Amino acid sequence: MSGGSPRLLRTLNERAAMELLIEHGPSTRAELEELTGLSKASVAEVLRRLETADLVHKAGSKPSAAGPPAQLWAIQGTASLVLGIDVTPKAIDVAVADLAGQVRGEARVRTPKKYDAVAVLSGAVAGACTAAGVATGEVDQVVIGMPGVVDPHTGQLTSVLQVPSWSGFHVLNSVQDALGIEHVRIENDVNLVALEELAKGAARGTDTFVLLWIGEGVGAGLVLRGQLWRGATGRGGELSSLIVPDPVSRSRVYDEQGGPLEGILDARALLRLATAHELPARTPVDAVRTGFADPGRYAGFLDDLAARIAVALINVVGMVDPELVVLGGPVGQTGGAGLCELLTQRLAGTLLARTPIVTSAVQGNPVRAGALEFGLSFTRDRILSAGTAGR
Repeated sequence: MSGGSPRLLRTLNERAAMELLIEHGPSTRAELEELTGLSKASVAEVLRRLETADLVHKAGSKPSAAGPPAQLWAIQGTASLVLGIDVTPKAIDVAVADLAGQVRGEARVRTPKKYDAVAVLSGAVAGACTAAGVATGEVDQVVIGMPGVVDPHTGQLTSVLQVPSWSGFHVLNSVQDALGIEHVRIENDVNLVALEELAKGAARGTDTFVLLWIGEGVGAGLVLRGQLWRGATGRGGELSSLIVPDPVSRSRVYDEQGGPLEGILDARALLRLATAHELPARTPVDAVRTGFADPGRYAGFLDDLAARIAVALINVVGMVDPELVVLGGPVGQTGGAGLCELLTQRLAGTLLARTPIVTSAVQGNPVRAGALEFGLSFTRDRILSAGTAGR
């Protein structure tokens, strides 16, 4: 046995115990013994070391039919803090979560069309940290989600058309310097939602799936064999430039030659479609909600909406052949099961008919939730890999 083996085994045992506490929540020593396969003495020693390192703590007791209540152990949330940030064309939304995944503070700042990106972000972060009762310098990991293309090799933004205030400077370095936090990650917003769907949403337990996002624009998050697929340059899932026909009965955008997918599924195109069907709405979400509230009256609008979305699905599902399609974004979630059923009917006569289509199950702000989930995966891995020896 090499000299490093005892330390390695100790770290592996600690990692196993912490992963189980993260997954299952507060647990007794006996439950950890059963789940890890370690002896009573080994689990007791692991918990002692983790408690000394302030990584776990006693969390009350659990009644026992065979004896006195058993001590419960839980992850010490304050051992690490993560910031999840959602940058949109209209606002910056920030949340602080602890190692156990509990959100401790939030802040939201509305933004104009043009602004000092790093300064406004720093203010929003300070607000969330104040709400959480922590200092910004106590945060270990930051993940920023935004509607842009991120180079998978450098982590830098390479395209941010929807949020122009974030272009023209070295975003990663600027944010690190402004916040005084080393671990900062930028990720495409739809990719983060796909990760949240994989961890806690409709795609949990699914190996390969597509998240189709329809909001201000259209995009997709691709998870292949349990891993996010970003592509060689970070453009994996960027569907907006696909050349497609416009298969609607009214307000057709393109002739037979077709055009970019975004031109028939972005917010403006969907509002024009609603107007063509005499459906009053201020936003695409309003249009979809009104349409499904009175499907008999607005059947034409709903059919045309499904026809346009089906064009996107035919392209991405035909290429990826996923186990599941998750329909997300404000439009997708508002359409819900009714829209999924219309799409299923649309694809019934094609080779894609076997692919189930479901609605996103992520509640609240899915981009911010995905950013927190992604950030926790990084900070937990650093802690679990180091073990108590690294503290």
